[in-house]
Amino acid sequence: MRTAFRLQFSAVDHGSKKVKNSPAFSHVEALAPASSANLGAGFDVFGVALGALFDKVSVDVVKVDKKVQLFVSGKGSEFIPTKPEKNTAGIVAEALLKASGKNCGLIINIEKGIRAGSGLGSSGASAAASALAINEALGLGFTDKELIKFAALGEIAAAGVPHADNVSASIMGFFTAIVSHEPFDVIRFPMPDNTKFVIATPEVIVETRKARSVLPKHIKLSDAVHNVARAAAFVAGVLTNNLTLMGMGMNDLIAEPYRASLIPGFFDVKKRALEAGAIGVAISGAGPSVLALVNSSKNV
Repeated sequence: MRTAFRLQFSAVDHGSKKVKNSPAFSHVEALAPASSANLGAGFDVFGVALGALFDKVSVDVVKVDKKVQLFVSGKGSEFIPTKPEKNTAGIVAEALLKASGKNCGLIINIEKGIRAGSGLGSSGASAAASALAINEALGLGFTDKELIKFAALGEIAAAGVPHADNVSASIMGFFTAIVSHEPFDVIRFPMPDNTKFVIATPEVIVETRKARSVLPKHIKLSDAVHNVARAAAFVAGVLTNNLTLMGMGMNDLIAEPYRASLIPGFFDVKKRALEAGAIGVAISGAGPSVLALVNSSKNV
């Protein structure tokens, strides 16, 4: 497995943030961090914001009747659709513009700092930054949780379903857990100070739709029980500053056995990371990035 990059990430204490703001009906820019979803056993529930890579979205409000225009630059921009209905940020923009009831248009510029198809929440970061910027530009006053619901709609473009694990982490920061879908609710937890993540990304692209398509339609009861227990262990570890419990929680029997086939050398990388001192290893989101939990106070 050739590694395109190997980075250490802290779990950032902020999610999307506004970086420039003019009066409503003008210009707003926002940043959203990369994220890792699932973290092993928390499929479609857990997410963590990663503080080394960001997407930047700028929004200009113009006097064009309810039209969204979209432009993309940066990492892998040539592979990202610019039709609003095909783009995560574009879907968010159209939904928020409709909800606003305002008779205006939006010009969206996305500067990609996170490679699409890397398993690091690229589409979610664009959706999250778009939601925050438009909320400010139009003076809508939506809460973070309300913006997460809009941003999750954007994930339909990438995954085919409106999953909220990545966008929750990108908007709220730190570690997030979705505790209810109807009604929607998500909780943000600070991470232990000595938490670090090491990411290895192979030179392949895994589309989220493809990664979802290989998952089983039915799972064994014993596997479901295993994952519930491990997800509980991860949360317990976060709450008690116990990285060993967090590492236990990264053991997944539902998605990993099927998605591993999409990632060249995954099991070898996992084995070597654990031998080198990683506390837990899991596929980051849909992959192909591999996420290793390490204790920053130790030489790993």
